[in-house]
Amino acid sequence: MLGSQMKAYIGKRVNRNIYNESGTLIVPVSRVLTDRDIRLLARQGVTLCEQDVEAVSIVYLIESAIREVRELFEFAKQTDRIPFARVRDKVVPLILELSNHPDLNQTFRYLETYDEYVYRHSVAVALLSRLIGKVKGFDEAQLTELTIAGFLHDIGKSKVPGAILNKPGRLTEEEFRIVKEHTVFGYEILKRSEGVPDRHAYVALQHHEREDGSGYPLGLKGDGIDQFSKIVAVADVFHAMMSKRVYKSPLPLCQVLKELADNVYGSLEPGITLAFLKRIMDMLIGNRVVLTDGREGRIVMASAADPVRPVVEVDGQYIDLSAEGSIALERMI
Repeated sequence: MLGSQMKAYIGKRVNRNIYNESGTLIVPVSRVLTDRDIRLLARQGVTLCEQDVEAVSIVYLIESAIREVRELFEFAKQTDRIPFARVRDKVVPLILELSNHPDLNQTFRYLETYDEYVYRHSVAVALLSRLIGKVKGFDEAQLTELTIAGFLHDIGKSKVPGAILNKPGRLTEEEFRIVKEHTVFGYEILKRSEGVPDRHAYVALQHHEREDGSGYPLGLKGDGIDQFSKIVAVADVFHAMMSKRVYKSPLPLCQVLKELADNVYGSLEPGITLAFLKRIMDMLIGNRVVLTDGREGRIVMASAADPVRPVVEVDGQYIDLSAEGSIALERMI
């Protein structure tokens, strides 16, 4: 009971040294609490209160998460496996705290300030996958598993040469073949790692598979792809399109949303993609936009059937873009 009462403090930072009754240091000041810390405190009979902890800044959480990804990739590169207990006990609380921030847009803006795309991409895909899981009604246990799978989906890139991953120009056919092998590398790394569920390995293997069979490495279709892999695929594509890379500029949000919507009945799973687009548009309600006819307005409502063509208020007039074939969103203001 004691541990469950204190679970609300996971992801928060202690503002003093925490000792047990015999004076032994249990948790040092400034440590961000993990599930393991809470269990340890419970075993020692130590209770915390609100005055003992404080919220952690978004910047601190992101820097900590990216540092963990960097160390994880280096560990995998050297050993062909990952320390899964560390991911579960230290990384997941950071991701959960980030996901609970009231302004996810701010979180993603901070993420984009980092140059190390592969590392920030792992954090972003974990967050986006969790967001999709919530929309799909997953319970907390499923959300945690999906979050970890999203975080680990690109671990195979630890085995791809940095000169290829960070190449500023177009990849050669041979270089692209090597990059595509990260799915198999990731599967093998996670299968070798103690305690990693098989499903996480399959997400690493399948997150580039596509509904129409156009993906890799196995060319799987539809029901042959795990649901977690389909969710991570949507999160992966969205963040990749939104991100600045060494070889491309980020696409404007409106263009990303439109391109995803155009793929709803193609390479990505329709139910997952539409649910994700609806959630993103709901987060944008109230934002000011410019329409393709030059008028400015404000998003007031998005439909589940056609979320990227919302209802927009322009000078007191409500325009349903789903019924206006010649007008669409141009850009956010």
